[in-house]
Amino acid sequence: MNGSLDQVASLVRRETGIALPPSREDALLTALRRAAPGTDPAGFLRALADPAQGGQLLGRLIDEVTVQETFFARDVGQLRVIPWASLRAGRARGGPGGPVRVWSAGCATGEEAYTLALEAMLAVGVSPGPVDVLGTDISAAALAAAAAGRYGERAVRLLDPAVRERYLTRQPDGRYQVTEQLRALARFRQHNLALDPGPPPGEAAFDVVVCRNVLIYLSTQLIGRALGNLERALRPGGVLVLGAADVLHRTAARKAGSGRAPVPAQPGPPRLQPLLPNASSRVAAAGRRQQLAAALEAADAGDRLRALSEVSGLLASTPDDAEANFVFGLILLERGDAAGAARALRRALHYDPSLGLAAFTLGRAYDRLDDPGAARAAYQHALHVLDPADQRHELILQQIDIRDVAAACSARLGGTP
Repeated sequence: MNGSLDQVASLVRRETGIALPPSREDALLTALRRAAPGTDPAGFLRALADPAQGGQLLGRLIDEVTVQETFFARDVGQLRVIPWASLRAGRARGGPGGPVRVWSAGCATGEEAYTLALEAMLAVGVSPGPVDVLGTDISAAALAAAAAGRYGERAVRLLDPAVRERYLTRQPDGRYQVTEQLRALARFRQHNLALDPGPPPGEAAFDVVVCRNVLIYLSTQLIGRALGNLERALRPGGVLVLGAADVLHRTAARKAGSGRAPVPAQPGPPRLQPLLPNASSRVAAAGRRQQLAAALEAADAGDRLRALSEVSGLLASTPDDAEANFVFGLILLERGDAAGAARALRRALHYDPSLGLAAFTLGRAYDRLDDPGAARAAYQHALHVLDPADQRHELILQQIDIRDVAAACSARLGGTP
């Protein structure tokens, strides 16, 4: 980035926590042109110094940088494992009952918040109001759209027709208006997940906290703080739902505190299976599965030395195992060794160029090495080879949807997830 654009990127990062590495220069320029047509980065910085218009101009830029496409019932399978009935029963046992309290963090234009309300109603009934959903976002423009509750055809396309007909009203202009019954279950307020305290000031603890594909936009230093905010917002026994792309930025879903469980997509233990058909036969399949599983379990628990020991033992016998090289690179990246991670991930892709998760993680490593060209190439490679029907990554992914990994790549390339 040139000097003025770099200052704009630093300003956005300071105000929002959103990282805009050099690989997203084009996206930042596009956002700036929409926020202030006809103004270059230097002129934008000068305009910000004007007390009469500076604050409003910065707000417009933040709106342009942060608002992403979303829609009703997006990855709804992640939400359908929320135990609405047991959470509602727990509310009743603890006292006077009341609605299940839900926080949709980074709600954008509100589709996720309304989807959560719909899912609760479908699970436990519509009366009395089963949930109180708080949707928060940093963008004032997005929150205004959420409160208005008017959406186009694309935003509602995945809703069951019967549900759409009952809870949204088709308007003469072809848009859909959320009914008063549904709007009564959701409310919206401004909040910066990375920089503001969590839970939002004045809010009691929540039964469910949902934050999907938000952390991918934050700087590395702020991801841990944001996760801490989410965890502190949960009451004991509450449920934390993280997005797939966010999970990958932390190796695996970060465990919440005592009594707080990130929600899994499927019950039961991970299905451990050989992931690469051409893995060396010098290690028995069962032993390979156990070592990879042990490495991932140790990394998830924060024991990176044990994780490295497990995967290094596997690589000593099978250096051509692409999946093991990928796990090795993943662990090195979380240790802060971006250069070592990049070498391991390049080896993984050498042995299996179709290993999309390795390409995605290599892009992250290059971001940390401040090599935007290489990062862009890695994310583009990942987008080219990621396949939602590919089941080889089951051990690593478990609950993660490949399409969300693609969303993370698009975000880093400056596109819309």
